[in-house]
Amino acid sequence: MEEKETVIETENVEESVEILDKTQTESKKMSLKEKKATWIFGSIGVFLVAALTTIIIAGTINDEARANHPVYYYFDWNKDLPGFYDKDDKFIGENLTTFEAKKDNAENLYYEITKVSSYSKAVTYVLPSVHGEGELKAPVQSISTSNGENSIFNDYQENIAAIYAQSFYKNIGSYVFANLPALKKVEFRSAPAGKQDIGHHAFYGDTALTQVTLANNLSTLGESAFEGCSSLTEITLSNSLAKIGANVFKGCNMGYINFNGTRSQWNAVTKEEGWDEGLSECYIQLLQERENPYIYIK
Repeated sequence: MEEKETVIETENVEESVEILDKTQTESKKMSLKEKKATWIFGSIGVFLVAALTTIIIAGTINDEARANHPVYYYFDWNKDLPGFYDKDDKFIGENLTTFEAKKDNAENLYYEITKVSSYSKAVTYVLPSVHGEGELKAPVQSISTSNGENSIFNDYQENIAAIYAQSFYKNIGSYVFANLPALKKVEFRSAPAGKQDIGHHAFYGDTALTQVTLANNLSTLGESAFEGCSSLTEITLSNSLAKIGANVFKGCNMGYINFNGTRSQWNAVTKEEGWDEGLSECYIQLLQERENPYIYIK
């Protein structure tokens, strides 16, 4: 009896060991599956976190890049001769221009353009930088017209598609580039010192205008300066801007007004009543403001 009981106990022990070994094996198998699942879900989690972090960092970099390197809208022009160019950028003639001699507060001589005669094939106009000879040689610093609502161009104004100022102009007078149906691109150079004023209705009714670069010395945008420029959707303004007149962008399809400054600088700009007329669903983008760079105009 004792011997039989011993055998039974031994068999039970062996069976227990076998069950234990099987349980441990299954446990190991489950452990490997669980580890594999954990690794997969963990990897997915790490990937998602990394992707989200990349998006956040990329957005931050883009904001900083935009703030430090604002985009200006201009056309590339490297022609030095003042005057007119055809559609192939070929120089076709000096500008037939009427100048008026003037003196600034320091009694320095400068010239103002009062009339320009164009050519039938002229597409681009490059404004002159200087005028006169000898002691009468002086910079051209302003352009104005006394023709009411007509532009500075005496004829063929319907063909002008681009205007380029290769030197700094302090004053862009009222109506000087108004009602030019083909005008698409405008660029004014800046100067180390001084300021530039854009007169009222300066670009009034230029329905094809899409690209505008104003001087970094911009001080004033006169009333209705860009009124009726229905193709104009975006513009960049300097942080030197001091005053905006009424109806400046009325009739435009402005989506963004890029202001190269901070919120406090924008708030310091004098804005005449009705300056935002026609700016429904437009954003003021403050290019030097990182945390809250947008002002929405309903």
